[in-house]
Amino acid sequence: MTALVSWCFRRAGVVIVLWLVALGGLGAAALHAGPAFRDTVDLPAADSTAAANLLGATGAGERVVVRSPDGPVDSGPGRARLDALAARLAALPHVTAVDPPPGQLSADRRTAVLTVRFDAPAADLGQETADALAAAVRAADGLTAGVSGELAAMTAAAPDLGNAGIGLLAAAVVLLVAFGSLACVLLPVLTAAVSVGCALAAVTLLSHVMTVPKISTEIAALLGLGVGVDYALFVLTRYRQGRREGAPPAAALAVAAATSGRSVVFAGVTVCVSLAGMFTVGMPFLDGIAVAAAVSVLLTAFAALTLLPALLRLLARRMRVRPDGGDGRWARLARSVTARPGPYTLAALLVVAVLALPMTGLRLGVPDAALDPPGSVTRTAAELLEEGFGPGADAPLLVVGTGGGEAVGDLREALLASADVGPPATLPGDVWLLTVIPRTGPSDPATGELLASTRVMARVIGSPDAHVGGVVAARADFSAAITDRLPLFLAAVVGISVLLLAWVFRSVLIPLTAALMNLLTAAATTGAVVFAFGAPIEPYLPVFLFAGLFGLSMDYEVFLIARIQEAWRRHGDTRAAIVDGVAATGRTITAAALIMALVFVSFAFVDARVVREAGVGLTVAVLLDAVVVRCVLVPAVMARLGAANWWFPGRKAVAAGELAGSVR
Repeated sequence: MTALVSWCFRRAGVVIVLWLVALGGLGAAALHAGPAFRDTVDLPAADSTAAANLLGATGAGERVVVRSPDGPVDSGPGRARLDALAARLAALPHVTAVDPPPGQLSADRRTAVLTVRFDAPAADLGQETADALAAAVRAADGLTAGVSGELAAMTAAAPDLGNAGIGLLAAAVVLLVAFGSLACVLLPVLTAAVSVGCALAAVTLLSHVMTVPKISTEIAALLGLGVGVDYALFVLTRYRQGRREGAPPAAALAVAAATSGRSVVFAGVTVCVSLAGMFTVGMPFLDGIAVAAAVSVLLTAFAALTLLPALLRLLARRMRVRPDGGDGRWARLARSVTARPGPYTLAALLVVAVLALPMTGLRLGVPDAALDPPGSVTRTAAELLEEGFGPGADAPLLVVGTGGGEAVGDLREALLASADVGPPATLPGDVWLLTVIPRTGPSDPATGELLASTRVMARVIGSPDAHVGGVVAARADFSAAITDRLPLFLAAVVGISVLLLAWVFRSVLIPLTAALMNLLTAAATTGAVVFAFGAPIEPYLPVFLFAGLFGLSMDYEVFLIARIQEAWRRHGDTRAAIVDGVAATGRTITAAALIMALVFVSFAFVDARVVREAGVGLTVAVLLDAVVVRCVLVPAVMARLGAANWWFPGRKAVAAGELAGSVR
């Protein structure tokens, strides 16, 4: 580690050129290849998938919804506009049929629905066809128009990373105030920006060889910028400490590499291990998010160990190093916490409990299109369908099966008690179809209850091989598939992280208490998201949040405990070591958390709801973890445990003055 960092410091020009070549090359390749993001979820064992298979391998069917603002849509000027739109839709590539206008008509005759059929499934048609469909719908002169379906869902706006720039600017201001040097502002920000730029280009290229959802780019940017500034700041802080103690630049950097540099490696690996836990869910959709985020974290960690030393060589002479003003406030806090660990523990747990309380209302599910960005064709369609046909018009359940005979009529009569049901339709291959329209919206819990009861009645009354499909059913199956695998996911992430910490610190209780505190932080974070956004919450968001915050929490755990362990190895006094460790890292940890929170919170204002949720969740997570958990709860619990913190099978007693060999 020291050799790599020292070489990068000596060969600063070469390293900077290599990073710029990598950024330019990856960027050019990504622009040339273009994105190939796929938001499809493959659930081969799901009931909705079986229903889709019975319906046949037909092409995509998109519903174009239009409303005339000044009269009926089936006559006069409204009909002329509708005919013109239908002609434009029929001329689109891959379109095989368009319902003859006016199609399905609302009671007031001002809203119409045309079904547009394509020659292939939405996943095979690609982004170009989806954009062409959305453009044709937006060009409906004199009509308010939207489109609902899998292809329409692919038309979400491209990731807007402008807010990330605002977050970085705010982070730069914090760095300037905290460290009083322009170099301390430029180094972390430039390091994070270059590495995340490379990561985003790499993720775009990866989308051609694996399933990578579109949202992955924003998640990769969110995590990469946050930890990128964080990692660079910790290396820089240790370097400045060496310079303050009189060491020349090369020697100070060597010490920083041997301590903070190794911590950065371990922290980055821990974040990636936590993200890798998403593979236990067994969904390519989540695998793509995990890989994209891990690529971003690894590149930012690598940049902190290579690009940062190179930039440091250029700016070292211009860096002002303030005299050590002492971290008296943090030392006083640590002494107070270790003197009265009980009250501080209760106070910290009370804060966590208050934040976690809304978690009792957690309900997983894919929000309906009514929560899509304002002005999007999908949100317009959802609003028009509800206005013209009722809240359940955008949530049809497709009951399909074979055989059945007269039982299909009996099933329809049974379902009419709780929903609107169309007449039975006969499809090729002795397949029958009932279209069930709920009387509640797609995200309403009552619609979920209707889905469950419909599935039971379909098999009991209809036929044993009956299945229920449709968008609402597919979303429910997606949520159920993730929920079923959550215990395995949680066990994998927590178990591997505990083993890693036990290996690094040679302790049993430190990893176990760290895991417990991270679980508390996860509960508080989820509660904050539920409080801010309500239900339902995207089913994969708790998975990502838990993986991300567990890894990020381990960053601060490593930086804090490593310094405490260094002091403990010198004199063997646990309480004094806690005071030394908090005094040495308190300001840096809280400054780093504030910087990371500023980057994360900048994503809370983008159009994509799930990105807003992730931004708010991770903001709460890092602030709670740095301020309440690491600076109060960890010291209080460690003070209560005393010498038991360091128990490990086979560990020898510590002698005062023992050489500190910490990763920090």
